[in-house]
Amino acid sequence: MDMDITDLKKGERAVVLKVECEGDLFDRLVALGVFSGAKITLLKRSFFGHGYLIEAANSRIAMEKEVAKKVRIWRI
Repeated sequence: MDMDITDLKKGERAVVLKVECEGDLFDRLVALGVFSGAKITLLKRSFFGHGYLIEAANSRIAMEKEVAKKVRIWRI
């Protein structure tokens, strides 16, 4: 099933399958711990679902919906 971070509910965990972006954004996500094989947890979703707070590699990362949709995951 094709899923991204926006499909997770608060508290759910997932493994990153692929990060579908390039350049500076890709480099930044990798530096923050979001890369293929990384385990993430959705900590919070904004009220209207425009922002997401995840935990990856002991870091908390806030991202907009457009970025969250580029991170393909497998729910665990």
